[in-house]
Amino acid sequence: VVNGVEAIPHSWPWQATLMLPIPYMHGCGGSLIHEEWILTAAHCFIPSFWRMCLGKHHMNSSMDVPSAEECYKVDGIIRHAGFVYEQDNTDITNDIALVHLAEPVNMTREISPVCLPKPGIVVPAGTSCFVTGWGDEKGTSNLFPVVSEKLNQAALPIIDFQTCSKPAYWWDTLRPSMICAGYESPDELKSACQGDSGGPLACSTGGSTPTWEVHGIVSFGAQGCIKDKKPSVFTRVSAFSIL
Repeated sequence: VVNGVEAIPHSWPWQATLMLPIPYMHGCGGSLIHEEWILTAAHCFIPSFWRMCLGKHHMNSSMDVPSAEECYKVDGIIRHAGFVYEQDNTDITNDIALVHLAEPVNMTREISPVCLPKPGIVVPAGTSCFVTGWGDEKGTSNLFPVVSEKLNQAALPIIDFQTCSKPAYWWDTLRPSMICAGYESPDELKSACQGDSGGPLACSTGGSTPTWEVHGIVSFGAQGCIKDKKPSVFTRVSAFSIL
């Protein structure tokens, strides 16, 4: 997350880190949506073997005292059948995947699921939602960015589809099954970045008893992450049927 702030430890208890075994290091983010399921991006699995860890704040868990980290083996990955980015790298639609855990998650104060939005719902423009992740903080454009030692967050306002699909913005790369969120003025720019992929864009329902819903999955953005009129783009969760 570029130009974000450190999250309060365990304030986003559904945040997962998808860890590559080389040795185990952070590769992508994800959201716990059920005791056995993690929601993430399809492009995170091109290809790899993973384990899922929850309850982390610092990437080095020895810095979390006491540690709330729990890690789980994966026994199934379901990528959307319409995800064709490997065959056509100009098309990153349907960038959504479900990861099945080999055993149910032990729910704690630090580990709990996020709600899914109602099918078809579109978050109004201007709504402030939060992206979270351990991704690149500097926007260095490196293929292998430096992973943040701590979980970061940034509040990003939703940008309506009509604006974000203009030629100066994302033009025909954008699809109705995507969400744009971020700032348009160069001195305000905040964004998701490499290493945040697959992580959540969480929006509060508001009201007297607000709940958090995962409306977006970090999908793509500008090279270097920060660029005028190139806000972060997320897969819109409500555009898909998730059982």
